[in-house]
Amino acid sequence: MFGSYIHTYKFDEAVADGVVLDLRYEARDIDQHVTSQKKVDDWFEAKTRGLSNLGKTQLKQKWGTLQKVLSSKSRLQQIVNDILLDMDTKPRLMSGYGNAMLVCSSVYQACKAYEMFSQSDLAGKVAIVTSFQPTAASIKGEETGEGLTEKLFKYDIYRKMLADYFEQPEDKAAARVAEFELEVKKRFVDEPGQMRLLIVVDKLLTGFDAPSATYLYIDKQMLDHNLFQAICRVSQPFGRRRQRIRLHR
Repeated sequence: MFGSYIHTYKFDEAVADGVVLDLRYEARDIDQHVTSQKKVDDWFEAKTRGLSNLGKTQLKQKWGTLQKVLSSKSRLQQIVNDILLDMDTKPRLMSGYGNAMLVCSSVYQACKAYEMFSQSDLAGKVAIVTSFQPTAASIKGEETGEGLTEKLFKYDIYRKMLADYFEQPEDKAAARVAEFELEVKKRFVDEPGQMRLLIVVDKLLTGFDAPSATYLYIDKQMLDHNLFQAICRVSQPFGRRRQRIRLHR
C-alpha cells in the first residue's frame, strides 16, 4: 500500500548480532499411555535422587511403573506430568535461574492445570495470570447441581489461589487480583526459583519482559504474529542458555 519496505531486520540477523537467542521448537504428542521406557526411567531417577539403592527398590515396588500410574489420567494430566518431568530433569529449570510459561486454550483449562500442579512439588511456585475476576457477577445464575459448573470451578480455584497466596480469607483475598498479578510477575522475573511456572491464556504473551523465562509450553492453537509474539517471551539473552518451546498436540 505504501511502497516497499524502508528497512528489514530479520530474526536470523538478530540472532547473529546477539540481540536475541535462537529458538528450539519441539512438538510433543501427548499419548494416553506412556510408551517410552526411557521416560519412565528418567522420571524415576529424578524422583529418587538422593535415595539409597534400597530406598529406590522399595519405591519401585510400591509404585510399579510410571505407565501404570499415568495410563488412566486425562490428556491435561499427561501435559502436567510432562512439564513436571522437565522441572526435575532439565538443568535450567532445576537450577533456580530459569522458569517456564504454559499457554492454555481457556481460563477453565488453566484452572484445571493449576489444580493439578498444586498437588505436586510445584505447589506454591505456580500461578495463573488471566483476565478472569472471581466476583459474584462471574457466577451469577449458576447452579451447583451434582457438581461444579465451569464458572463455579474457575471461581473456586481463583479464590483459593488468592487466599493461599495472601494467607487471608477468600472473601478478602478475592479483591486483590491486580495486586496478585503484579507480585507473581515480579517473583517470576526476580526469583525464578520461587515462581517456576506461570499459566496464562492471553495475558503476558506480548510485552512481558522476563529474561528468566526459558521454556514456553503451548497447548493452544496460535497463528501468525500472535504465535511469533508469544515465542518472543523466551528469546531474550539471560546468561548462557537457550530457550525452548514445547508445542503440545
